[in-house]
Amino acid sequence: MLGGSVLSEPYLGSTIPQYLLFFAILGAGALLGRSLGFVYRRRLKAKTEATETEIDDIIAHALGRPVVLLGVVLAAAVGREVLTPVEPLRSVVNASVEIPAIAAMAWVAVRLTDGLIETYMVEYAERTESKLDDELVPIVSRVTNIAIVSIALVVMLDTIGYDVTTVIASIGVGGVALAFASRKTAADIFGGAHILTTKPFLVDDTVAVGDVEGTVEEIGLRSTQIRDFDGRIVTVPNATIADAEVTNISSEPTRRTVTYLRLTYETTPEEMDAALDLITETINAVDGVDTEQTGAWFWGYEDAALRVRVEYHIADRERWKEVRDAVNRDLQAALDEAGVEMGLPTRAVRFEGDEGGPLDVGVGSDG
Repeated sequence: MLGGSVLSEPYLGSTIPQYLLFFAILGAGALLGRSLGFVYRRRLKAKTEATETEIDDIIAHALGRPVVLLGVVLAAAVGREVLTPVEPLRSVVNASVEIPAIAAMAWVAVRLTDGLIETYMVEYAERTESKLDDELVPIVSRVTNIAIVSIALVVMLDTIGYDVTTVIASIGVGGVALAFASRKTAADIFGGAHILTTKPFLVDDTVAVGDVEGTVEEIGLRSTQIRDFDGRIVTVPNATIADAEVTNISSEPTRRTVTYLRLTYETTPEEMDAALDLITETINAVDGVDTEQTGAWFWGYEDAALRVRVEYHIADRERWKEVRDAVNRDLQAALDEAGVEMGLPTRAVRFEGDEGGPLDVGVGSDG
């Protein structure tokens, strides 16, 4: 009966049949995992690809490769119940089951988040003109993966009995030090996220940010490049843009132009009415002007002239300089042809006479 005694004799708390049953369950779990992997590759993947929704494809992708490990972990959890180990073998067995289970769940979580980010965030970034969101997507993916792996490692350490309080405290102190050292970079990155979410402007928009005015060339993770009207590239930190007053010039449907003309005091009311009508008609005849928003008004009295306010909107914003030049040229020609006399602003020049008394003379500003 020597064989019977060997089989019934406990070794570290469990008998040989218990160990054999445990490993048989592990083998069955590995076989189950391989079978599930085969079913995934041949059947499940094809079915999920045939559906219109994408979330089932993401879940199937997340479970695809970890499914074999999940089968072994499940089998180990079941097989652990047939053993009656003593310490320290009990702790080793428990850790050998729980640690792979945590690793498998972390693996699935990483693949799941990567699939969600790639499916939704990447597709969104590709549809936008800004390069900022293209740069943010891999950062979001990397930070998410680091967070998942870090949590999994802390749980593993706690599982084997390590005091994770010290680890968490060290991570907290390191995080504070890192945040303090990179606060300017972090401010620029958060400023970039602010631009991405609020969209105060897009690439190719004409904007005014503080003293900088020009066309947006590129929106980056830390800074935005603006080509000013002198043709120079100005790099503005995103944190500065987030705190500044931003004017999106391209957002205006038309470009408004306001100017003032001066007519002499010899202008009669009838001549003033005719001049205002002539100004409006002349401006509206220029190609590129929004004829619905043009106007001329007798605006006020100056020391040496009658002030006329002229306002018009340029519909063709790409040619606003050429349109404004054409309006000014046509106005000058039309007013000159109609004989409308323009007034000049004057200034007082003080001279000392022979007797030492003052003498004021009005002089035109243009000579």
